[in-house]
Amino acid sequence: MKLLIDAGNSRVKWALCEQGRIVEQGALLHAELPSLAERWATHPVTEAWGACVAGAQVKAGLEAASRHPIHWVTSEAARGGVRNYYRNVAEQGVDRWLAVLGARALHPGSDLVIALAGTALTVEALTADGDYLGGAILPGARLMLGALSHNTAQLKREPGAWHEFPDNTPDALATGVWDALAGAVERMRSRLAEQTGRPSPRLLISGGDAPMLADCLTGPADLVDNLVLLGLMSVADCR
Repeated sequence: MKLLIDAGNSRVKWALCEQGRIVEQGALLHAELPSLAERWATHPVTEAWGACVAGAQVKAGLEAASRHPIHWVTSEAARGGVRNYYRNVAEQGVDRWLAVLGARALHPGSDLVIALAGTALTVEALTADGDYLGGAILPGARLMLGALSHNTAQLKREPGAWHEFPDNTPDALATGVWDALAGAVERMRSRLAEQTGRPSPRLLISGGDAPMLADCLTGPADLVDNLVLLGLMSVADCR
């Protein structure tokens, strides 16, 4: 049994994998890390694999909770039929790379746009031939709303809901933010189609804000739970 860990900016997602199948999984906030040691100790884990973009303190907390040394994964130039065209692979967030690998494992041979919607929104482009062309990073919904609240005198209020034509300030805030996020995804989908000459790349969305983002898009999207962990499964060779 292998323990897989995805340490994001806000939460830690984890899964126990045995013979290519996830048998248990969970998610928790960084402040709840001490509870993991007891929970993981009840399972016959033989290896631990992890991806961390949350910083040294969270990584140290996870290492303390695990009974086994954690194999920390980093972005690579190539793996699993995917070639990484990122200029400096070492600076790329490993969560983005693993999301691409997870998407490729689900839909080999398809043009894919991969979005992780959490604290930040990342949007990646992967061709059917396995060329990962790169992607975009922008603030997630809460970061955008927080920036408006903290930096403008008239917008220190709770956001409302998305509407086609907002007629009040709370709804205008929510609509502006979600339209910006959806627009980034739609533009990447359009650019990838133009690059490949093939229409309608498949769109996969993962992360805590994935359902809301999907509702704001004009085209179809597949919601995928824990796409980073799926990519980590392929790296850890969970068979």
